[in-house]
Amino acid sequence: MPIEAPYGKWVSPITSDTAIQSNIVFDDVIVDPVTSIIYHIEERPDDGGRCVIVHTVTNKDIIPSPCNARSAVQEYGGAAAIAYNGVIYFSNYVDNRVYAVEEGNEPVPVTPENSKWRYANFAIHPKQTNLLVSILEDHTVDTPQTIINTLCLIDTHAATKTNLVEGADFYATPVFNLSGTKIAWQEWYQPDMPFEGALIYIADVSVVNDGIELSNKTYVAGEKLNISATYPAWISDTKLIYTSDESNGFQNPFIYSTETGVATAALTEPVEQDFAEPAWHLGLYPYALQGDGSYGAFTAFKGGRNILYMLDLTKPSDPVPIFDFPYTVAQHLRPTGPDTFVFTASMAATPGGVLLCALSAPSFAPTYKVLKPSAGSVASYDPYISPPSPMQLDRGGEPLYVVFYAPKNIDYTGPPGEKPPCIVHVHGGPTSMEPQVLNWQKMYFTSRGYAWLDVNYGGSSGYGRAYIERLAGKWGIMDIQDCQDAVSILASQDLVDGGRTAVRGGSAGGYTTLSSITLAPNPRFYKAATSAYGGISDLVLLAQSTEKFELQYMYKLLGGSPDEVPQTYQDRSAFYNVVNPKTSEVNISVPLLMLQGNDDSVVPPDQAHAFLQKIADYAPNEKVSSHFYDDEGHGWHLASTIKDVLEREHAWYDENLL
Repeated sequence: MPIEAPYGKWVSPITSDTAIQSNIVFDDVIVDPVTSIIYHIEERPDDGGRCVIVHTVTNKDIIPSPCNARSAVQEYGGAAAIAYNGVIYFSNYVDNRVYAVEEGNEPVPVTPENSKWRYANFAIHPKQTNLLVSILEDHTVDTPQTIINTLCLIDTHAATKTNLVEGADFYATPVFNLSGTKIAWQEWYQPDMPFEGALIYIADVSVVNDGIELSNKTYVAGEKLNISATYPAWISDTKLIYTSDESNGFQNPFIYSTETGVATAALTEPVEQDFAEPAWHLGLYPYALQGDGSYGAFTAFKGGRNILYMLDLTKPSDPVPIFDFPYTVAQHLRPTGPDTFVFTASMAATPGGVLLCALSAPSFAPTYKVLKPSAGSVASYDPYISPPSPMQLDRGGEPLYVVFYAPKNIDYTGPPGEKPPCIVHVHGGPTSMEPQVLNWQKMYFTSRGYAWLDVNYGGSSGYGRAYIERLAGKWGIMDIQDCQDAVSILASQDLVDGGRTAVRGGSAGGYTTLSSITLAPNPRFYKAATSAYGGISDLVLLAQSTEKFELQYMYKLLGGSPDEVPQTYQDRSAFYNVVNPKTSEVNISVPLLMLQGNDDSVVPPDQAHAFLQKIADYAPNEKVSSHFYDDEGHGWHLASTIKDVLEREHAWYDENLL
């Protein structure tokens, strides 16, 4: 019989070590198009936070320590490696150079020695294979306003780089056609993010004197500020596929012909599902072309989770769902053969991994093979794993999307009439979303008797452009209100104790957390708060000092630049609302835990230091705790940090929420 004990006081076998040891994070999947060998990049928190390239089938490491296959382009990185005919090229986080490595050999640098140059998102010329096109992010003058992004050409024989395409603020996804006679790429300009207004171009390619010359640059799709076109890939020498939200506000696939200069929808009718997610990281391809390019496997978001479709690309067609697709998130789709593809997958209550799928026309009956699981057997934890409950909450016809995790522990039950305390998680972005995947951090808390609530507030992705744009001009208002509304609705349904809730988040979620306990209409709504690697307290300072990628992101979120709407930036900054500017009363009265990386360049730690000093000066009696982590940036990578953060946060709620 289960033991009756107060919620939050249950004993669980899921520990902070479980969160580290029972999960592998896969950053990417890489397929050699010549040998068909599959590699993946996995994070190693217990090895100094290294990202290691691994032969997926043999499980053999390809790069030795201290090599780190990780890119810092746009700070969030991604697309750090590519393979061709037995050679893997990767961006080394240690010195920012690109290296070539063959299995069993030592890596050799193929770019000049210059730590100010960052590389990512490679394309290999299919005929002149020593030539690579790459994003180059030049930090020679290292301020957010002066960083320069281009597409460059790397000659791996001569270890040289030359600029190839320049003029835009950002570039991504360079791709050659099969003959190497054309190249496509994505570019965008501030204040756009790639999911707001991004353009796709193509150009003719000539190989001249061991280099590349481009001509006939041609616009394909996208529009600044209004239409996002992304993830281009060549179906054939003359046909390019990509996704765009131009037809109905949802990312749907389109096909462009270089022969006619016309783009047509790949779907018979637009579908209100996003066939691509916002490109916060490079290389998140949402489809894999199959056969001779006549059809492809596509992921799309529906109801906050991925589903898998097959699509006939020879004519406008209806997507054919793969009904037994058991995974809630599928990323990094890569073709491995005419009828097979590989991808990283996550599940709601069991581990995912790197999977190989055989899926052929016309039946599209799938066969899955797990090449590398993200964890070993977790059967012993099954009685303690809380499954996600996605919900669409209704507020008078205005939808609000959340994912609820109830407390679950086979050994315990709560006292009659008691409702569980609730931890409200605010995801980052803010144009991101919280997926329905097994997360040991969440299970750590739910198995101890806490409820966990992920709020995909207005502005979140996965529900179409209109839902994203609900946050335009309302950051610091809608996100706060949506989180509080979600708690109130669930409390009215007796799912949580509305009087014992904590708010927590990292990055933009940290901003919402700090704003929720200072400038919100009811800053005492929560009983505890945790801000992790996102102590955004001063929006003016953020607009001056965050990385280039997001430097002007907040112009849309706040309705203008700091010069255009200075009062808005002040009104929605927690720093200026520690004390109510109208009444001079102390606003902050919620116990606050602040956790910050000392090397964070997205939200520099001076934000957290200034906010903590402001509290000390004006509200010295308020309960505040903080910790700053060396060798950590925007997100946690070291095992010691991940463990310490989880234990600190648990102790904070145990002390202040129960």
